[in-house]
Amino acid sequence: MPFCIDKIIVMVNSVVKNYFYSVLLLTLMSGCNGVGNPEGDLKGIKLEEWPLTDCSTSTKPARDIVAYKLLGVPYKWEEDWLGGRVYVINPDLYSEKVPFSLNDYQNKNLCSGTHGAYMNLIEGKSDVIIVSRDISRNETASAAELGVELETAPLAIDALVFIVNPMNPVKNLTSDQVRKIYTGEITNWKEVGGVDHAITPYIRNADSGSQEKMETLVMNGLTMIDGTYMPEIIGSQMASPYMQIEADEHGIGYTPFFYCTAMVRDLMRVDMISVDGVVPSKESLRANKYPFVSSIYAAVRKTEDHESMAYKLYQFLFTNKGAEMIDESGYIAIR
Repeated sequence: MPFCIDKIIVMVNSVVKNYFYSVLLLTLMSGCNGVGNPEGDLKGIKLEEWPLTDCSTSTKPARDIVAYKLLGVPYKWEEDWLGGRVYVINPDLYSEKVPFSLNDYQNKNLCSGTHGAYMNLIEGKSDVIIVSRDISRNETASAAELGVELETAPLAIDALVFIVNPMNPVKNLTSDQVRKIYTGEITNWKEVGGVDHAITPYIRNADSGSQEKMETLVMNGLTMIDGTYMPEIIGSQMASPYMQIEADEHGIGYTPFFYCTAMVRDLMRVDMISVDGVVPSKESLRANKYPFVSSIYAAVRKTEDHESMAYKLYQFLFTNKGAEMIDESGYIAIR
């Protein structure tokens, strides 16, 4: 009999304990409807409530898909023949469901380029940004001068890839060969298995996302060729390397993987080459086999009120629903 009573007491204690844990779990889950669950907070958000966002050229599709979905705007990929030979995501702002104009949307969603977006965030001209790299040394110094600190985090996987003219027989370079081309040590294609012709190594303008990645991700502190003495090799736009390589059978340039595969696609005649025998692809990037894998970043000011729509949007980008939207843009969301 005492054995039975003890057993009953144990069972009662177990039930009480399980009930307590269940109540605690439900309490914690219910608490996720606030700042901890920005998916719920942003549901049905209107443009008037939307924070000021900014982005780089290559991250614009990711930013726009998130905005269009949360704001309830129909959209589709289309060729942008006016702004450049790329595919972009255009909104259907003529839909009866959308109560604002393209100008209204663009006033709240800028596209200032990576450096411009960071400076706008630092100077308080935007609230949330999605850009092609982490904050640079120069931008950190500018923020420090203004007493501003930023919170940045990697949002999705990208890479820096190298492009050549389709007529160029060289389809693979080693990491070391790439670096030697851009230090000026290798100057002729025959040195890397190509034709006997001088290499034209195209670069990007200073402070651009691509140039920053090239210097930090690829060159590893080595001094690149000096473009100030050869201004014709410097490209000031994302599309510059493509236009330069299309016209130059003996050139080489670099560009973000996403921009090349999701935005340029087949509109310009260039070939991505392998590096160290690895073809840049979503699979090789995801497995970290390609040597120059990088990330795109989201950023917000550290002083941003955690109850603000800006901070809730920043948080949302890292939720499962946010990751699904980033994946839809063509990037590989970091989960």
